[in-house]
Amino acid sequence: MLFVNLVISQKVSAEALHPHRTNKHRFSVGGYWQESEASLTAVRGNLEPTAVDLSTIGLKDRDFTWMTEYRYRKSPRWQYSASLYRYRQTGDLAAETEFNFDGVEVEVGSELETLLTIDTYIFDAMCTLRRTDRSELTIGGGFHILDNDVVINTRRVVNGNDRPKAERGSASLIAPLPNLRATYLHALSPKLSLSATLGWLSLSYDRYDGDFRFLHLKGEYLVTDALGISAGFQFAAVDVQENKERGHNRFDVEFSGLTLGVTYSF
Repeated sequence: MLFVNLVISQKVSAEALHPHRTNKHRFSVGGYWQESEASLTAVRGNLEPTAVDLSTIGLKDRDFTWMTEYRYRKSPRWQYSASLYRYRQTGDLAAETEFNFDGVEVEVGSELETLLTIDTYIFDAMCTLRRTDRSELTIGGGFHILDNDVVINTRRVVNGNDRPKAERGSASLIAPLPNLRATYLHALSPKLSLSATLGWLSLSYDRYDGDFRFLHLKGEYLVTDALGISAGFQFAAVDVQENKERGHNRFDVEFSGLTLGVTYSF
């Protein structure tokens, strides 16, 4: 009888070690304080490639962006998730000068506004490969949609007269494309856990060719069985090429930085 009670006690303790292993619903909201390196390259015919380092036209070294995710655990083996990740960088650059030409005072100024936005919508099914009283390894995949915006607005002023703003460029991969993801969770205690997520998203479709890769490491503390707070670090890289009739446009960007988040599960 004592042996049976001990086994039951250990089983209950194992299942109760971390609520994320048993709760069916989990909502997550988080933010990223990240550094970015981005460049655009255009190739046309036999002309030399034109490369633009976005940091030289005012793109900020760091910016704050966000993500949200919902996960449903159907069983100890299967879980499903839907998430939205937004990567956003903004910047502005201004210059002005004055000079005298043949007795006429001339004032010239220019302003450049840059906005880079990458929205990724991800839908995954995850399968538990290994599960112990303290850890869980899941792997799976699904499909995603990528929406990429690069906006460059310019304004020129000569003696107080404004010139209109231009230009805007955007690219959207609206077809469902495949992705893969693996997550490892290790519970140090019923309140504290560490996790690592590695993901790969295809960006190859029609005239586009490339991929999106990310690695997210985080630690989480449960304030209650339902409410948790987390902090971590994420690295992400996007490499995609748009093939044109007489050349191509290539977009390369890397993000890395701290993450903060809140989770609610039940």
